[in-house]
Amino acid sequence: MELYLAVLIGVLLPVLGTAAAAAAADDDDRTLRIHLVPHTHDDVGWLKTPRQYYYGFNSTIQQAAVKYILDTAVAALSQNPDRTFTYVESAFFSMWWEEQTDDTKSLVKELVANGQLSFVNGGWCMHDEAATHYMGMIDQTTLGHQFLKKELGVVPRVGWQLDPFGHSATQASLLASKVGFDALYFGRIDYQDLQRRHDEQQCEGFWSASSNLDDTTMFWGLTGEYGGNYGPPPGFCFDVHCNDDYLLGQDDDTILARMVELVKFLKVQSDRTKGRNIMLTMGEDFNYENAFIYYENIDRMISSLMEYQESGRIDVASILAPRFDRLNMFYSNPNEYTDCKHQEISEAQKKNGPFET
Repeated sequence: MELYLAVLIGVLLPVLGTAAAAAAADDDDRTLRIHLVPHTHDDVGWLKTPRQYYYGFNSTIQQAAVKYILDTAVAALSQNPDRTFTYVESAFFSMWWEEQTDDTKSLVKELVANGQLSFVNGGWCMHDEAATHYMGMIDQTTLGHQFLKKELGVVPRVGWQLDPFGHSATQASLLASKVGFDALYFGRIDYQDLQRRHDEQQCEGFWSASSNLDDTTMFWGLTGEYGGNYGPPPGFCFDVHCNDDYLLGQDDDTILARMVELVKFLKVQSDRTKGRNIMLTMGEDFNYENAFIYYENIDRMISSLMEYQESGRIDVASILAPRFDRLNMFYSNPNEYTDCKHQEISEAQKKNGPFET
C-alpha cells in the first residue's frame, strides 16, 4: 500500500490564484466573498456505459455528452480570462485528450497554468465510499493522478467527493490527508446532521479522520450551498438541461428582482458557516454541454449584482446584516477557495487561539 500512496503524495505549496489573490487583497472583514466554482459531475458509467456518456449515444436513457462539455468549456475559457472550470473524472478527460490536436493541447496547458482550468480529486472516477475496498480506491486514484501528472504536470490538491451517499474515514485519511490534499469537499450527509450544522454554523471545519494514523486532520466543507447536494442556488442553473430562466434577454427589473433573491440566499448560506468566504458550486450532473450559454449567464449574474450594489439599487448591507456590509463575487475554483479558508483560519488563530469546530 505504501507504494501506491507514494505515487500520489507530492509537495504541495498553496499558491493564491488570480481570484483568490484579489479576495485576499480585500482585508475588510465586513465584505462577504463569494467564490463561483463552475463544475460538472460526470459519472463514469451509471445509466449508460462510459462510451455512451462520452459521445452522447442512447440519449433516450439520459441526455449527456461529455465530449461536448470539454469542447465547449475549453473554448469558453479561452474567450474570457476571468472564467474558470473545475474538472474531476480523469477517465473522460483522457478520452477527450487523445482526440485533441497539438494546438488544443497547448491551449489546455495554458489554461491549467493560469488557473482557469483546474482538476480536483483527479481519480479515474469519483469512487463510492461504502461498497468499495480501499485498494480499489487507491488504485483508481493512482491511475488518474499518474495520467494528470504525465500529460499536464498536475498534482490535484483537493478532494472532491460530491456524489457518494455517505463518507468514510478511509476516504478522509488515506485518500485525502495522506495523498497530500489540502481539503476534502462533499455534498451528501445525514439530514439530521445537516440541520444541526446549519443551526450551529458548522458546515465547514476540521476532520480528524483516523486515530491510528498520524496527522490526518484536514479541512472539510459541504458543497451545494450546504444544501445536501452540489448544484447552484435555486433558480440559477443556467445549463441547457435545466429549467431555470436565463438572465440573458431579461429586462432590468426582472434581473434586479432575481439579484435581490440571490443576495437573500447568500445571506442564508453565509450564516451557516464561519468566516467571510463562501463557495457557490455552479454545476450539476453532465452540465456545460453548451458551456457558452452557462458562462454568458454567469458573467451577467456577476456584473449585474456588482453593478446594483455599487449603484445602491440593492441595499446589500441591510440584507447581509449584521455580519457583512458588502459582497464581492468572482470566478474561483476549489484550490483558491481552500487557500482563502486556510488564510482566514490562520488569521483567526492569531487573534483568538486554536481554531476548533
